[in-house]
Amino acid sequence: MKKFAYRILLVGIMFLISVLLCVFVSQYGFFATFAVALFSLALIVWAVVFFNFFSGRNMADHRLVRFTKKLKKELKSASTVYIMGHKFSDLDSVGSAFGLYYALRDSYNVKMVVNKQNTLARPLVDFLRFSDRECQIFDYSEIAHTVDENSLLIVVDTHRLVIMDYVELYNSIKKVIIIDHHRTAEDFVDRTVARYMKSSCSSACEIVTCIIKLLGFEKISTVAATALLSGIMLDTKNFVMNTGAITFKAAAYLRQNRADPVLIKKMFSESVDVCKRKYEIISNVELFDNFAIAKTETEDKYTRIATAQAADELLAINGVFASFVMCPSEDKVNISARSFGDVDVQKIMAKLGGGGHKTVAACQLPTLDFGLARKKLTAAIQEYTRQK
Repeated sequence: MKKFAYRILLVGIMFLISVLLCVFVSQYGFFATFAVALFSLALIVWAVVFFNFFSGRNMADHRLVRFTKKLKKELKSASTVYIMGHKFSDLDSVGSAFGLYYALRDSYNVKMVVNKQNTLARPLVDFLRFSDRECQIFDYSEIAHTVDENSLLIVVDTHRLVIMDYVELYNSIKKVIIIDHHRTAEDFVDRTVARYMKSSCSSACEIVTCIIKLLGFEKISTVAATALLSGIMLDTKNFVMNTGAITFKAAAYLRQNRADPVLIKKMFSESVDVCKRKYEIISNVELFDNFAIAKTETEDKYTRIATAQAADELLAINGVFASFVMCPSEDKVNISARSFGDVDVQKIMAKLGGGGHKTVAACQLPTLDFGLARKKLTAAIQEYTRQK
C-alpha cells in the first residue's frame, strides 16, 4: 500500500514539473528553462544520493541487502525454518533468534531452538514465553523428528560448529544460513547457502534489526523490540563498546517500537550467589604486565555468568589494558577475555584456538590443569605484544 502511494506521489510530482517547464518555455524561452531543469535535476540527485532517510536500506550496506534477498529466496523453498544460536546462549543469541522468529513466523513454518537448560539468558527466555502468546521455544529433542530434506537452519551469533547450541541439528540439515558479528575463526562453518558476517557490527541483534527493516517491518511488537535491544545493550556494554552510527539507528528504531530499557536493566541484575562468586574471582586477580588474569576452579550453575562479569569488572582496575578469567567447563578450561579496544583480545584467543571480537573473546583449552592453561595464556599474550 505504501509503495503504491509513493508511486502516485512520484507521478504527481513529475506531472507538476512538466507543467512548470511548459510555462517556463512560454514565458522565458528555451535556455532559461534548460537552466532551471538542470538545477532541478541536480537537486534530485543530491536528495537521492546524499539525503539520509530512516529506512532499512539506510541502516544496511549493499551486501546485507543482497543477503536479505537471498534469505527470502531460501525461505520460500523451505518446509521448516529452524533458528538457533550458540551454547550457553546470552541475550544477543536469544534476542537475535527471537527477532528473526518474530519477523518470519506469520509467513513461514518457523521454530526457535534454544537449550533452555544451559542458557545464560534465562530472564529473557522467561520474558518471551510469558509475554508473547505465540512464542514457542524448543529443545532439540522436541523438534528432531520434524527435520526433513527441505529444512533450513539459520544460525545466529556464531559461525563455529563447536559452540553451536545443538551440533546435531546442524548435522541433520543440508541448507544452513549464518548471521554473525564475530571475526571469522579458522574453524568457521563453510557449508552454507548464504551467510552475513560483519565484525564491525555491535551484535547479532543489530544485524537482525536491519534485516527486519529490509523485510518491510515499520512496526514490531514491544516484546520483539525489547529482546533485540537487550542483545545490543549487552554486547555494547550499554552503548560504550563496539558502537557505530548504525547501532544507534537500530536502537532508535527499537525504542520507537517501545523497547523497554528498564526491563532490560532488570535482566542484567544478578543473584547474591553470582555476585559473591564474581567478587571472589576478582579478589584473586594477578597482574601480568598490564593484563589482569584471574581464575575460579569451582564449576556450578553460577560459574559462567560470574566469570564473564568478573572479566568486565577487571577492566576497571587502573592501568589494565585487558582482562582474562579462567574457569572449568567439564574437562576443559574456559577463558573469557575483555578489553577496551587497545588490545585485540580476539587475536590472543585465536592463538589458543578461540575467537570472538576485538573487545570480547573466549577460548577453550583441552585441559583441567590451570597452571598449564596460565602458561599458554601468558605465552599467547607475550607473542601478541611482540607482534604488535
